[in-house]
Amino acid sequence: MNTYDPNYVHQDVFAIVGQKAVIVNDLGEVLLLQRSEKAGAGGQWSFPGGALDDKENPYEGIKREIREETQLEVSDIAPFYVRSYSNKENKFVVIIAYTCAPRTTEVILNWEHNNYKWMTKDAILAMDLTQDARFVAEHFENSPAVKQVLT
Repeated sequence: MNTYDPNYVHQDVFAIVGQKAVIVNDLGEVLLLQRSEKAGAGGQWSFPGGALDDKENPYEGIKREIREETQLEVSDIAPFYVRSYSNKENKFVVIIAYTCAPRTTEVILNWEHNNYKWMTKDAILAMDLTQDARFVAEHFENSPAVKQVLT
């Protein structure tokens, strides 16, 4: 079957690229952050992360977001889940979720968050999670990359 269309006009696709980090400590616990009212989704819990900057390498971007939000340095960064959807403003969003390990242990929160908890993976889904965090949490348990980190 010939799929050539002489009238086809290419349209650029633009997306907001968001990233989330499932940071797993030596005890197998995962870091969750509680959003502040100033940052939106106030009171809800999420994983560290945020939007990729223009022309930013994704690995550098997730390390930057983790550093900005928690002051943690991380290693062993591995993507395990990608999701795309249209948000409330009808903008195309792509979320990349990673696992990683903390190199440092002292969490110092920025203004975007009020609280943090290191939790077992089983307890996370019972939390009041942001939409993106819920999707990541629902998928990280079945990910081979996450299973390797958590065992």
